[in-house]
Amino acid sequence: MDGETSVKENQRNFDMLSNLPDSLLCKILSDVSTKESVCTSVLSKRWRNLWLSVPCLNLDSKKFRDDDVFVSFMDRFLCSGNEQHLERFKLIYEVSEHDESRFKSWIDAVTGSRIRHLIVRNEVDDGELVEMPPSLYSCERLVNLNLYRVFLEHPESVSLPCVKFMHLDMVLYDGDSTLETLISSCPVLEELTISRDPNDSLEAVCVRSQSLKSFKIDCERYEIDGHVVAIDAPRLEYMTLSDHMSENFIIHSIGPSAVVDIDVIFNVEYCEPLESDDFSKITMLRKFLTGLSTVIEMTISADTLNVIHDYSEMEQLPKFSNLSYLEVCFQDTKWEMLPALLESCPNLYSVLLEFECLPETEQVDLSLVPHCFQSSLEFVQLKTVDGEDIREKERPPRGTSSKMKLAKYFIENCAALQKLFLRQSFCTISNQINSIPRRSTGCEVVMDD
Repeated sequence: MDGETSVKENQRNFDMLSNLPDSLLCKILSDVSTKESVCTSVLSKRWRNLWLSVPCLNLDSKKFRDDDVFVSFMDRFLCSGNEQHLERFKLIYEVSEHDESRFKSWIDAVTGSRIRHLIVRNEVDDGELVEMPPSLYSCERLVNLNLYRVFLEHPESVSLPCVKFMHLDMVLYDGDSTLETLISSCPVLEELTISRDPNDSLEAVCVRSQSLKSFKIDCERYEIDGHVVAIDAPRLEYMTLSDHMSENFIIHSIGPSAVVDIDVIFNVEYCEPLESDDFSKITMLRKFLTGLSTVIEMTISADTLNVIHDYSEMEQLPKFSNLSYLEVCFQDTKWEMLPALLESCPNLYSVLLEFECLPETEQVDLSLVPHCFQSSLEFVQLKTVDGEDIREKERPPRGTSSKMKLAKYFIENCAALQKLFLRQSFCTISNQINSIPRRSTGCEVVMDD
C-alpha cells in the first residue's frame, strides 16, 4: 500500500511539474547539466523537445560516445533555430579531426542568438589551430567572453557593447592590433585576464580602457625580445602583473586607489645586477614605480624586489603616500633595503615581510626609523622560510640573531604598533622577544602558526 501511495504521489508531483509553462520549465532545466536536460525528453510527449528551448548549453565533446555523435548533436541543435533561445554556451572541444567550416558555423549560430555568456575551450590534440569566426566580434548582448587556445584574426569592426568580463587563455592573435582593438572596443569592460601562449606573436600588450576595473596578465613566454606591456586604465582597481618575460612595463594611468600584485623582472637576468649605465631601463623603472605611487595595497615578489633593490641604490624610491598595506618577499641579503623601502611608505598601516633566506647573523644597518613607525604602522607580520616551510628540509634552521634584530626593530621603534605576528620559527627566541622594551604600550606579540 505504501508503494502504491508513493507512486501516486510521484505521479501527482510530475503532473504538477508538467502543468508549469514552458518558459518556467526551461528555466528549471537550465540549472541542470545539458545531459540531464536531454534525458527529460523521454518523460512524455510534452517533454520531448522541451530541452531544445533551454537557454543554457554546456557541452564537452569527450562526453559523447564518439565524434560522429557529438557532431550530429551540434548540427541538430545549432542548425535548427533552437540556438535562438541560448543565453549561455560552453563548449569543451576535442575531436580527432577538426572541421573548420563546421566549427565556425556552430559559433556563427551561437553568436547570432541572444548569447550572453560564451566559453570555448579548444583541447584538440597536437595544438591544432581552431579559429574563431568574425561573428564573434558582433555579439550585441554578450557579457562574458572566455576563450582558451583559439586563434583570433584582426576584426574589420567590433561591436561588443555589453562585454564586462573577458578571459583570454593561451589565445593566439594575428598581430598586436587584434588584441588592442578587441580590448578598446568593449566600452563597459570591467574585468580582463590574459594568460599568454608561449608561441603567441605579440610584441606589445596594450590595455586601453576607460571602464576596466580589474586586470591580470600571466605570461609564460620563453624568449625575451623587447616585449612591452602598456596600461592605460584610469579606473583600474585591481592589477596583477605576473610576467617574467616582458622587458618594458608602462603605466600611463591606473585608478588612484588600486590594489596591485607585482611579479616582473624587466628582463634583468637572474643573479645579475641592474647595470648603472642602463639608462633606458632605469628611466623605465622610475616611471613604472611612479605609476604605482598612488596604490593603496601592494604585493611585491622576491624577484621584483631584487630589481627594485638595485634601482634604489642608484635613485631614491618614490613616495607611496596612499599605501596602507604592503607585502614583500626578500631573497638572500636584500633585506638591507628594508628601512628605505618602509620610508617610502609614510602612511603604511600593515606590512607582511617574508624572508626566503635569512642569514644567522648579518651587519644590516637598521638605524633609520621610517616615518610610518611614528604614527600609522599598527600591524606587522614576519615570516621566514624555516620553521614549517617545506624548504626547511633542504637546509638547517638559521637566522636567530637576524630574527632578533628584526623583532627589536619594530618593537622598539613603532609607536602605534598593535600586533606583531611572528612565524613559528621565531618561537625559539620568544622569551627574548617578549623582554624587549616596547615603544607602544598596546603592542601584542603573537606567535602565528
